[in-house]
Amino acid sequence: MALTGTVPGVRHVTPVAPKHADGLLAAVYRQVESELGVIGPAITMLSPAPELLAPVWALLRESLLVGGPEERKAKEVVAMVIAVRNECRFCTDAHAMMLHAAGESEAAEAVRSGRMPPQWAALAEWALEPGPEGPFPAEAAARFIGTALVFELITRLVKALADNESPSPVTRTRLGRQVASRLVREAVAADLAPGASLPLLEDLPDWVRELEVREPAWAAGSPVGRAYGTVRAMAGYGSMLLSDQAADAVARTVGAGASALGARPPALAGAADLPSQAALGARLAVSAALAPDAVEESDVEEWRGEVFSDHCVVYLLAYGAMTAVDAVQDEIASESAATGGIDA
Repeated sequence: MALTGTVPGVRHVTPVAPKHADGLLAAVYRQVESELGVIGPAITMLSPAPELLAPVWALLRESLLVGGPEERKAKEVVAMVIAVRNECRFCTDAHAMMLHAAGESEAAEAVRSGRMPPQWAALAEWALEPGPEGPFPAEAAARFIGTALVFELITRLVKALADNESPSPVTRTRLGRQVASRLVREAVAADLAPGASLPLLEDLPDWVRELEVREPAWAAGSPVGRAYGTVRAMAGYGSMLLSDQAADAVARTVGAGASALGARPPALAGAADLPSQAALGARLAVSAALAPDAVEESDVEEWRGEVFSDHCVVYLLAYGAMTAVDAVQDEIASESAATGGIDA
């Protein structure tokens, strides 16, 4: 079931509609529709870069969707807590609908309004400051950590690349979310086998195979680890759209405030030493990381000029957003290493 035509639009780039997709993009869309239940802007916003969309989808699937219905409920709470904290209206209402579908209607509406049901309070606290351990079984840790990280990424990209409104007029109300949840009830209740998205990563272009894919130790050898490592490598490729000096400015600026989103991005480190075009690209990347609402059409168009395509815009913003997400991942890895556990 695709809600194409009833979902908010994508900004700054022209998405590829499912009926026009082919090759790798068509394969991703088919799996998304079958297993997530909807194809919305959180997916189509990345369609100009299918080789990036594939691992982002793989990380979402292997983290959130795998593990069985009971685990799915808990991870939907994690997704919603992050969406509410990051003020992603689209993600908040989409995952409220998913929680309604999972039979957690009261929890869905409570989390949406910022009230945490007692039974989910410990998990919500973990979602806001994720670590290598939490209120979940150790064998599920990689999936919970992956869920937290993928929604730190998706909420940023939705705010930068989509209209960030409720998935449809229906889902703006509690009754509407309850009714719409019937459309995804079967998908939410599914018990999916791990690893089914990984064949998509075998179909990536040849140049992707030259990138270094480093799996984080907290998920090494698992589908989540393979997906996260591939997302990190692919998003990092976006730094090639900037000079080394501009990319260093992004890293230094994001590193100073990766955990919190703001209304406006902080001042770009070393901006005075950058040419205006390079500084603009670096500011867009920093905005995607720390203030995605501040990604303006005029700035994107000025940076794009006659040189850069939709493919490039997606990569620049994904690079910036993933810089912030990977800083959160580094904190998780460092905490685990400090206690004698995993490292990055």
